Amino acid sequence: MRRIKYMMFLIVSMMFVSIVSAGCSGKSSGTPSGEPGGAQVDRVVVSRSIEFARVNDKPYGIFDGKKEIEAFAKAIQTGDKMRGQLDIDFPDYDVVIDQNGKRKQIHLWLDQRSNRGMFTYVSDTGTGYTLTEKSTKELVELIWGIGYDADKAAENGDIVAELSGGVRNAENWLSFVDHVERGELADIQVVYYTKEGDPIFRNLIHNGDSLRLRYDNTHDAYGTPVDRTDFCDGIEAQETEQGTVYTLAGCSDSETGFELVLPGSGGGD
Repeated sequence: MRRIKYMMFLIVSMMFVSIVSAGCSGKSSGTPSGEPGGAQVDRVVVSRSIEFARVNDKPYGIFDGKKEIEAFAKAIQTGDKMRGQLDIDFPDYDVVIDQNGKRKQIHLWLDQRSNRGMFTYVSDTGTGYTLTEKSTKELVELIWGIGYDADKAAENGDIVAELSGGVRNAENWLSFVDHVERGELADIQVVYYTKEGDPIFRNLIHNGDSLRLRYDNTHDAYGTPVDRTDFCDGIEAQETEQGTVYTLAGCSDSETGFELVLPGSGGGD
């Protein structure tokens, strides 16, 4: 059942991306040879990936040092083209590399527990490339070295669930719920923090028909790394004395779990 939900979500999502791409053909798309017209300043922008064939415009981290930019550029240059048809999960990161007036955009799969990461170009998600072990190690060190505190998350428009029980950008959550209820395309990132200040991410992506949940605690230095994707039917809300409690309904994996409490918005029974 989970595989069926995954394929249906992917088909609908790819149809949407094709429509958007057709209407935005003037925008850069990230090709193997690189495109002219990139940023005036050499830099690398890393974001948490939301979907195939498009780049998340909310940055997770930015690198502007020559050594760091070269590490990403070399990772692409030394990638080994994979053979056969790709059967892969959604990407972990989007990476936009602006160097020497050219731009390259890739989807990146990177895991601390694996010796070899992989990538595809945003414009060609059917062809994969494996990273060398050296490049994999370098990119893991760079990306896992990015700091993503609550202020940065809030500035990006994320929903920040604070340890005190407060929620920042609650209005963005309510807007997301409204889009889902109307069957519209929408996505949101909810960030929780450990007492040490490490982020734990829950990304919700609605493709107009179903809801995808990605749980990612791999940036928690003290937890067992888990990066899990689940598919759900919708969002449920319950009024309590603490506020409105939001959970997900019809999920295929009960272990993933999701709960967000907006304090002060509920009245109890």
